[in-house]
Amino acid sequence: MDDTADISFAPGMDPALRARVLAAPHFRRWHDGMRARFTLRHVLVRDAVAFGPTRMGFILVEADALHRGQRVPGLALLRGDSVSVLLVLKCPGYPDRTVLTCEARVPVARPDLLALPAGMLDGGAFESTALRELSEEVGADLRVRAQDLVALTRVWLSPGGCDEAIGLYYAELDIDEGLARRLSDRQTGLAREHEHIRLHVIDLDQIPHIGMTDAKTLLSWHLYQAR
Repeated sequence: MDDTADISFAPGMDPALRARVLAAPHFRRWHDGMRARFTLRHVLVRDAVAFGPTRMGFILVEADALHRGQRVPGLALLRGDSVSVLLVLKCPGYPDRTVLTCEARVPVARPDLLALPAGMLDGGAFESTALRELSEEVGADLRVRAQDLVALTRVWLSPGGCDEAIGLYYAELDIDEGLARRLSDRQTGLAREHEHIRLHVIDLDQIPHIGMTDAKTLLSWHLYQAR
């Protein structure tokens, strides 16, 4: 049986983009889950955005689905899972500190949102993605190993509209003050992905006082305190 027989695409969508949607890990996972847990009658892929030649980005779908014989709201934005890391920097003579990124976030119309380092899985594993994102967003001189990562939890961020679940981790690192100073106000990010990031090194206990931030930052802080 064709496992894509219940999928159609909006008129005019490029055939190559259609093929990439069908092959995207986050789309396949969502589609399999819908077929396993709902009566899925049809899926319309309304639109999709690819992030470059190898990375599938946002996929907007509308599902005609039933649960216990009742139709359920079916509009969803699929973007896949993500991961973030609360870095706890330990330096003799100083309180525990952490690293926040400051970058523009168009969806909330903020040019300077402070939050934990994070990134999308893009089909990879949580731990390996965390290490990659730390290298890209913080810098390779802050050496974090897979065994340094401790899982806090995994949680859906907005299940009423988006499939994204995020894995929250922390890592306690012994560093010297020279490295802490080099990290502070460092500019990072991938230019090819239009990332322009400035790092902030702050006392760990200041996270609740940085102003409005995202859920992963506050939840990670609270879970770390209560671990």
